[in-house]
Amino acid sequence: MNKDDNICYTGIHSVKSGNYTKKKYLETMNKHFKKECSVYIKSLKCDSCKKSIKMTSKEVKKVLKAFIKKKTYKTTKNTQQKILKQLNKCRKCKNTKTKKCNFKNYILYSGAEFGKCEDLIIQSNKDKK
Repeated sequence: MNKDDNICYTGIHSVKSGNYTKKKYLETMNKHFKKECSVYIKSLKCDSCKKSIKMTSKEVKKVLKAFIKKKTYKTTKNTQQKILKQLNKCRKCKNTKTKKCNFKNYILYSGAEFGKCEDLIIQSNKDKK
């Protein structure tokens, strides 16, 4: 068996060992994550989703900076409204005209890796040394 024929997926709805063939992995993903994956992949392409992530992370950084300095930071109403407006646009965008996920999309969505789980753990341990 080729390394690319094995998939290591240990997330939700996975088998105990985490080892899958490409076919079994696609069956599991199609059974449990068809809609979620399509929406996620579409959200990566929506400009409004990208903007909302950027705006939100900018505000979170401000909050964390204030927290570290033991100060309080309150997001302005105007900023809150702008973020909510972008999130609403994002929600509409990512839920329209979605396409069925393919193998590569499922790998990106689930965080699965190529190879057997045992082999990946051994390789990871070697890299740490």
